[in-house]
Amino acid sequence: MTVLVWETPSFVAGVDDVEHDIIRGLFDKWQRKYPRNLLRSTYFDAKMPVQSTGNIPEEAMRKIRAVLDWPEKAVSALADRSVFEGFVSPGAQQDPFDLASILDANRFDLELPQVITSAYKHSCAFITTALGDVASGEPEVLVVPREAMWSAATWDQRRRSIAAAMAVTSTDDVGRPDSLDVYLPSTVLTLTRRPSGSWVVVDRRPNPLGEVLVEAICYDPQLDRPFGRSRISRPVMNITDHALTTIVRSEISSDFYAVPRMYALGVSEDAFSRGKWQAAIDRWFAITKDENGDAPTVGQFPQMTMQPIHEQYRMYATQFSGATGVPVSSLGILTDNPPSAEALYADDRRIVATANRQNRIMASGLKRMAQKVIRLRDGGIVTDEMQKLSASWMNPTFTSPITSATALRELSTVFPWLSESEVALEYAGFSHAQITRLLADKSRYDSRAFTRALSAVAAGRSDASGGSGTAQVATVAGDDARSV
Repeated sequence: MTVLVWETPSFVAGVDDVEHDIIRGLFDKWQRKYPRNLLRSTYFDAKMPVQSTGNIPEEAMRKIRAVLDWPEKAVSALADRSVFEGFVSPGAQQDPFDLASILDANRFDLELPQVITSAYKHSCAFITTALGDVASGEPEVLVVPREAMWSAATWDQRRRSIAAAMAVTSTDDVGRPDSLDVYLPSTVLTLTRRPSGSWVVVDRRPNPLGEVLVEAICYDPQLDRPFGRSRISRPVMNITDHALTTIVRSEISSDFYAVPRMYALGVSEDAFSRGKWQAAIDRWFAITKDENGDAPTVGQFPQMTMQPIHEQYRMYATQFSGATGVPVSSLGILTDNPPSAEALYADDRRIVATANRQNRIMASGLKRMAQKVIRLRDGGIVTDEMQKLSASWMNPTFTSPITSATALRELSTVFPWLSESEVALEYAGFSHAQITRLLADKSRYDSRAFTRALSAVAAGRSDASGGSGTAQVATVAGDDARSV
């Protein structure tokens, strides 16, 4: 793995001394974090080299190509449990503040899963917001994801927010940054690198909100590490190295296992004129007596077993599962007896708990991002209605529809009003798109029922009296008004 080193900008034209120091600090921080981020990307892509143990010949190490995708499993197994459904508010049913159109124009449903995967891989990822150029075809508000490998930020502990951020937007042929976006509370700067190596501000846009237009999506943030830590941790990389070496040992041992080791005593020098390998694979094998007339002694060494190597690989899989919460069965380790539903639930319990915790953590950053989008579009400050905005996630527990329906029926018996809530549809496992369609179908059904009731009264086909029929129509109208 080759790590490139770039020179920190020594001079930036078009900025004052405070901005210059901030830019240099952000660039230095990005430089320090880049090698570790590159290393974790290497493990995620299963391109890490096999670590030599000294016992395996270097020639064998070079010839065997072994890969292992466990680090990717550590990331994707948790990212698959973080499925964003949309923004909700207690005072609105679907799509409060009309965010869906802006998010759809920014392909948010496609890019947010990538942000979450990048955050789990590098400890954090960033989402930037800015006013878009509608005349050129951009959305009204731009929502752009940034990975930590090409970004850096500083944290304001007092305000619990990002104090400044930088994103590399383009590089040259050798990977050197030649364009940067710098986000400050009062302005957004665009810098380009001159051929001489110095930098110059080519665009300065005022920040109408007065706060940095960047939000961090982090995995497991700590007081001393506000930008979190990576799922591809040092224990994960160490266990992966040992497991990869075990795969190499297994490949080498399989060759010895396929060809048993033989020995022959008291044979002449020309007994293996065709070669020892040919003698080992020949169907018929004949050796003549020696010059003294004695018959040679031929035998076979005890056959080795590969079971210890398999058990060692299983041990590393168990260690990896303990370090990440990924079930052992997801690492390719299968048991003879299929697990029961209770056993599967127990295996998933830890990673489900981690997903629930992470969804709450990421919801805070997404909520602040949504507030920035609304304020950039509409202007103004954060209102009480914006404060009540929250992110909705799909249930990270994988349950069957029958199990969810049974549990919902039991809950509706205790809480009858639950069946009239949208939360019941979410609990049943329906997505927000499906809930929207179901409510639309329900509204059409109620409208048709109301129309049929009016037609029945007008035609005189009602079984009740005239006064009762009027009351019946009023009841239907009231129910329809509540449901629409």
